[in-house]
Amino acid sequence: MSSEKSIVKNVALQNIAFVVSVVAVMSIISEYIGNVTFKLGTAVTLFPLLWALIGCVAVSIFMKRSDKTGTNYLRTQTLSSDFVQIAIMLFIAKLGFIVGANIQKVIDQGWILLLQEIGNFLGTMALAMPVALILGIKREAIGATFSVGREPGVALIAEKYGMGSAEGRGVLAEYVTGTVIGAAFIAFFVSLVANTGFFSPDALGMAAGIGSGSMTAAAVGALSVQFPAEKDNIAALAAASNLLTTVVGTYILVVFSLPFSNWLYNKLEPILGKNAKAIVVQEDVKMRKALGEMNAEAKLPLWATFSVLILTAVISLIGNQIASHSKVSFSDGIPGMLLLITCILVGLVLTKVFEKLKVPSIIWVSLAAVAISMPWSPIGTTINPFVNKLGILPVVTLVLAYAGLSLAKDLPVLKALGWRIIVVSLLANAGAFLAGAVIAQMCGA
Repeated sequence: MSSEKSIVKNVALQNIAFVVSVVAVMSIISEYIGNVTFKLGTAVTLFPLLWALIGCVAVSIFMKRSDKTGTNYLRTQTLSSDFVQIAIMLFIAKLGFIVGANIQKVIDQGWILLLQEIGNFLGTMALAMPVALILGIKREAIGATFSVGREPGVALIAEKYGMGSAEGRGVLAEYVTGTVIGAAFIAFFVSLVANTGFFSPDALGMAAGIGSGSMTAAAVGALSVQFPAEKDNIAALAAASNLLTTVVGTYILVVFSLPFSNWLYNKLEPILGKNAKAIVVQEDVKMRKALGEMNAEAKLPLWATFSVLILTAVISLIGNQIASHSKVSFSDGIPGMLLLITCILVGLVLTKVFEKLKVPSIIWVSLAAVAISMPWSPIGTTINPFVNKLGILPVVTLVLAYAGLSLAKDLPVLKALGWRIIVVSLLANAGAFLAGAVIAQMCGA
C-alpha cells in the first residue's frame, strides 16, 4: 500500500513539475517579448499574456495529439486548470492592497459602483443573445449569454438544467472561451474602447470588474498601459467592482439574469432563429469517464497547493523583473510577494474557519489584503511600498498561461458548438464591460 502511495505521489510531482515548467518558460519568454502596439484605426496594445496564452495552447494541443492512450494528458491539463485559481489568488491579493491604499476613492464612488453592476448582467444578453439566434444557436444561447459564465453561472445552470443540456453546453462553452481566450480578448477590446476617448478612466475601471478574475486582471492591465497616471485608481475601482459582482452576483443571476434570459430567448427566437437547426453534440464517452475519475481524485493535497503557490510566486517575481526592465530586482520584490502570500494563507484559513458561510476564498483573501493596507491600518504605510514594487501584468500572464495549458481537454465541446458560440461568448464579455462603462459614465464617474 505504501508503495502504491509513493508511486501516486511521484506521478503527481512529475505532473506538477511539468505544468509549472511549461508555464515558467512560456511566461518568461512572453515577458521578454513585451508589449506590442500597432494601429487598427486606433492604437491597440497586445500584452505578454497573449504570447503566454498562445504558447501554452500550442503545448496543450500537442500533448493531446501525441498521447496514444487518449486520456493521460487529461490529468496534466486538469491540474493546470486547478492552478489557474492559485495564480488568481496572487492577483486578488495584489488588488486588495490597491483597494486598501485607495479606499477613500472607492467609498466616494460607492453608489456608482452599485448602479453599474446592472450593466454586467444586462450587457451580456443585450449584445450577445440576438447575435446567437441569428447565427443559428438555440437554447445554448441562454447558457452562453445570461452571464459571463464563471463558476456561479456554471453551478446555477448545472443545478437547474444539467450540464448535458443545451443550456449546460452553452455555459460550458462560455466558461471555456472566457477562461482560455476571454482575458486576451477583453484586453484587446478594452484597449479599443479606451482609445475612443468617450469614457473616463474611472468609468472604465469600474466596468473592468465583471466577475472574472482573469478578465478583470487583463482589463486592468490594458487600462494601466493606456492611463499610467491613473493606474492605481483604475485597479482599486476594478477590484471593488469585481468584489461586488462576486458577492451579489449569484443572487442577481438567480433572481434576475436567468429568468430574463429565458424571457428574452422566448421573445426573440421565433423571430431571429426560426429557420435555424439545433446543434447536436457528439459526446466523447471515454473522455467524460476519464475526466470524471480524475475530478473525483483531483483535490490537491496541502503540500502540493502550497508548493505551486510558491513556484508561481517565484515565476511572477522573475517576470516582474523583466517587465520592469530590471528597475525592480528579484530580491527587491520578495518582501511584497511574501505579504501577498501571507494574505492568501490568511484567506484560506478564514475560508476553513467560516466554512458554513460558504464565502469564496478570494473574498477572504481580498478582505485580508484590504484590512492591512488601508490608511487607518497601523502597518499600511509601512508595507504598501513593498507591494507597490510588484506589477499586475506578470501575475496575469501566469493566469493565462495556466488556462491555455488546460485547453485541449475542452476542445470537443468547442468543436461541436463551432466558431459561432465563441463569437457569442466573446460578445457577452464585451457587452458586460461596455454596458458597465456606459452606466458608470452616465452616472458621472
